[in-house]
Amino acid sequence: MAFVEVSNLVKHFPIHGGVLNRVVANVQAVNGVSLLIDKGETLGIIGESGCGKSTLGKTMIRLQEATSGTVRFDETETTGLSHSELMPFRRRMQFIFQDPYSSLNPRMTAAQMLSEVIRFHDIVPRADTNIYVEELLETVQLRKDAINRYPHEFSGGQRQRLNIARALAVKPEFIIADEPVSALDVSVQGQILNLLMDLREQFDLTLMFISHDLKVVEHFCDRMVVMYLGNVVERMSCDDIYRDAKHPYTKALLKSNPVNDPDDRTELYILEGEVPSPRNPPAGCPFVTRCEIAEERCRTEPPPLEPFGNGQQVACWAVTSPEISPSVQG
Repeated sequence: MAFVEVSNLVKHFPIHGGVLNRVVANVQAVNGVSLLIDKGETLGIIGESGCGKSTLGKTMIRLQEATSGTVRFDETETTGLSHSELMPFRRRMQFIFQDPYSSLNPRMTAAQMLSEVIRFHDIVPRADTNIYVEELLETVQLRKDAINRYPHEFSGGQRQRLNIARALAVKPEFIIADEPVSALDVSVQGQILNLLMDLREQFDLTLMFISHDLKVVEHFCDRMVVMYLGNVVERMSCDDIYRDAKHPYTKALLKSNPVNDPDDRTELYILEGEVPSPRNPPAGCPFVTRCEIAEERCRTEPPPLEPFGNGQQVACWAVTSPEISPSVQG
């Protein structure tokens, strides 16, 4: 049994309009996503901005309520639990937000923020709170004199370390990191990633790492899930994503990655076209409007996720149905 199991999770945001302010449409942010995350695994969620990655993560731990579908955490379904029933699971599941600036209370010091969480969940005896706060700051490599500083007195990287400390304060087992380095300088990103990797080993954490950077996911994660327009289009191991990628969208993302060699003058690939509106997605494959190998079937029938060996799954008629386009196989 997987440690975290997501089944057909859907999250739609209603759009109200008209004189009576009725629901006139829905923004289809997440459409029937299913995931399995094993204990101790790091799963990467990859895709362009607006594809539903962050909404998926927030819905999984009920920062937003699901439209339908289920989430099971350690064999317990959490989507139907009441607020009081959910509280023990709040300790075990934590979220690291993307923006280290807006996710901290500007009127509270580091000590106050961490102490509030520790006391609310009764993590340690009240007399030991200050000692535990100092240990947390040391764990995320912040100096002890940071304890009485306010968020505006920290750099971006230090604020994100404080966010990580707040997530660790309740001794969680599962953490969702929502693009935790995208708002930071490149020089700091590597430090935060290395810190997360060390903490994963130190505390035996299970992680879901949301990112739009394939190089980061390849380096940091065990497996990855590729999302497009609220749908999962490919699942695969991170062992060799350049060799194993099958879906046209995944291949386009890989070709769009900057190269490591500064002397390589290969022209950067640009995926043409705009992502369709999640209010009115295509009837068939979600990627059909930008796909170079799309055929008529792709415009009318949504492709299911089909196994492609070694645990990989691909949602593409051209890949899983040889009679359509044998040239894309392999």
